[in-house]
Amino acid sequence: MKKMVWAIVMALLVAAPVMAADFPVTAQPGNIPPRIYLIHKAVDVGLEDAFGGGEPGINPANYRTGMYAFTGEQIVEYVVVRDLNGAPDISYAKVTVDGQTEALCQEVDPDTLTTSPIDGATLDWDDVPAWETAPDHFDPNFDKAYQCVLTVEPQWYGPMTVNIDGYDQAGAVSTDGISQQWYFNPAISLNVRTNDGAPSIEFEPGVPGQTVMSTNKLLITNNAEGGVALWVWISADDLTDPTNSGAMCPVSNVLDVDEYMEYRANIGTLFGEWVYITNPDPTDDCTAPAAYEDTCEGAKTLINYPAGGLNPTVDNVLGNGETAEVQFRLTYPQPCTGSFTEGLIHIIVRAV
Repeated sequence: MKKMVWAIVMALLVAAPVMAADFPVTAQPGNIPPRIYLIHKAVDVGLEDAFGGGEPGINPANYRTGMYAFTGEQIVEYVVVRDLNGAPDISYAKVTVDGQTEALCQEVDPDTLTTSPIDGATLDWDDVPAWETAPDHFDPNFDKAYQCVLTVEPQWYGPMTVNIDGYDQAGAVSTDGISQQWYFNPAISLNVRTNDGAPSIEFEPGVPGQTVMSTNKLLITNNAEGGVALWVWISADDLTDPTNSGAMCPVSNVLDVDEYMEYRANIGTLFGEWVYITNPDPTDDCTAPAAYEDTCEGAKTLINYPAGGLNPTVDNVLGNGETAEVQFRLTYPQPCTGSFTEGLIHIIVRAV
């Protein structure tokens, strides 16, 4: 009987569990907001219409130097968002205007998208500086590439801040280090006057067959908002006699300006040559002055140099705050009689 009890005790001792204890361990990497880097910026002013913006032709010369934009034009930016927690932590990027969300950016493959469809510029995605453990080039372990397209809306007006924000999974956002100030839909304004305060352009006394100079000049000042530069064209009506005097010059009661009146303009130290002015023509297209043959509603470029040597796309530009001076000369045909006091000079401008 004693041997059986001992056997049962031994079995219980062998089956007893091993004692253990658990203690919690935690770790969490720090979360630094992502950084954003501007790789390239282009403005589609209506020539390319690559992303469904305004109609082509807003600015046919595709020439813009100022930080202003009109309805339908597009600001296109290519950016890299970098996150030290790794590219999977990058959530999205968006474009804001005065802090308000306006457009989401599209993630792109930097190996595929190598040139800008707006201006053909090469996109150097590796133009990213080193940051802590991230290298000094695009690294898919840390980076995502984005294309951000902002189309200007008609209700935007005046100076506004455009920025691109990059977000991570925790909602941390990049700084406004690449924000820009744009002037949207600026008003176009001109001041047209004579240099002597007279209400009209006047000429020296003369007789048929004689060429006379204007005794004053036409001054044209660009007062547009937002630093807008302007292309300028000029035309004139034929001169008529309202006095019922029986005028004839040389075969009818009209003095034909595109036969007998010339103009020469200067903007600062840039001087055009003497050329005959033209009559307005509302059926004529208004294109950017890519060549001196180009006209706008029958009007010629303000700075005209038919012998060549100037670039009208650039040289016909009246800068913001600048004043152009225009002088005239008139050759009276033979015969010519009458008092030709009715006629208008027309100035047409278009935002660069």
